Amino acid sequence: MNIHIKSILAALMFSLLLYSKTMGINLVILSLVTITFVLLEHKGQKETIKYALAYLFTSLMVFLDPTNFKIFIHVLAFLIYIGKTIAPKNSLYLSWFIGLTNMVLASIHQLNSSLKKEEPKSTTISSKTKTILKALSIAIGLIILFSLLYQKSNPVFRSLISAINFDFLSFPWLLFTVFGYFIFLHILRPYYPETLITLDTEQSNILKRSTPNFSLEQSKKLAEEYTLGSIIFIALNSLLFIFLITDFIYLIDANTSTNSEYSKSVHQGVYALLLSIICAIAIILYFFRGDLNFYTKSQNIKILCYSWIVMNLLLVLFTWYKNYMYVATLGLTYKRIGVFVYLLCILAGLCTTYLKVSKTKSFIYLIRSNLAVIFAVLFVSATIPWDKSITYYNLKNIDNVDIQYLIDLGDTNSIQLKKYSEEKKETAFEASITTKYSRFIQQEKEKSWQEYSIYSLIYH
Repeated sequence: MNIHIKSILAALMFSLLLYSKTMGINLVILSLVTITFVLLEHKGQKETIKYALAYLFTSLMVFLDPTNFKIFIHVLAFLIYIGKTIAPKNSLYLSWFIGLTNMVLASIHQLNSSLKKEEPKSTTISSKTKTILKALSIAIGLIILFSLLYQKSNPVFRSLISAINFDFLSFPWLLFTVFGYFIFLHILRPYYPETLITLDTEQSNILKRSTPNFSLEQSKKLAEEYTLGSIIFIALNSLLFIFLITDFIYLIDANTSTNSEYSKSVHQGVYALLLSIICAIAIILYFFRGDLNFYTKSQNIKILCYSWIVMNLLLVLFTWYKNYMYVATLGLTYKRIGVFVYLLCILAGLCTTYLKVSKTKSFIYLIRSNLAVIFAVLFVSATIPWDKSITYYNLKNIDNVDIQYLIDLGDTNSIQLKKYSEEKKETAFEASITTKYSRFIQQEKEKSWQEYSIYSLIYH
């Protein structure tokens, strides 16, 4: 089948599933359609199967818990999958970038390439396909013309034509369908950024020694860098050690602090971590960017570097404990969950920084590994129904629950709040909870089949 016909069929499916619709089972169906088209077009790409499954998995997560965050993760998985179908063996971050740019640049690149060719371009549409498309266009035009004529002479035929609803045909619908056509055209006939792919392939994760033996001048320069680095790492280790002692003393006396002071302490700890990690990576990258890794005395400065990383790990643990106590007292919120996720990413960053120094890894290794961790954390977080989890934890574990915050969350916690209101006879927020619950049930009942989520199947 011609690639343009495939794109048109896929675009019609795209508009049928998504035009003026909220997200639900339509994303699952569209994901299956996309994967089918890609597998038929790129046969034998076993490397992309796991990314196809990840893409399909995120659509199922949207079906089970349709939130904006999960839709964002689904789009991210889609771009990575498309990037991997173009360059299966390249880095994850480059796959995402290729997938993103491919949605825009594929047609421009193909048009530019065709204009640059001196020889007339041989058409990719066979004569048989041209004949079929021409016949279909003429047939549709004649059907519309004669239908308009016939309905004037036959009341039964006129009522039949009138019963056909073409209200969905509009200029916005047409634009949306054309948009879908270009998406699938770019998927089936992608832009291959050869320069970027080759450049990424050439980047090694391992640092290499510039010369087998250092000259006298090189050794002198490395000795100066070693001295400079040692002094800097000793100073930073000393400062962080003092900070950790004072932070530990604060943790012991933290029960005397007010909630606002404790909150400020948590946020300041996160800011300190952010500054510390940025400084750590920048300084480590500078001193361990090249031949200092192979200097005879490099082990000493590496020990100082490891000490700094270990103390940063302690700072992560202290901040995690502060945030945990904050949650235990006042409950879960998205910001407090975000602190935990941020600390997890920092922990991964410190581990990869340690591996960079101990295993003589390159800067590109840090980029690849840390972005892979971030993508993994995002995908895992898509499996958790956050609104319902926050509501469950706070209602079960917190004495003075901030009910208004729970009401302001997404509608998926409506059933939990309604049950809580009935059991606890919560009168202050009863009207707001009832309104939210009624709106949620009504919205689920009014959804079309394309928009169905797990809640629609239960309450429809």
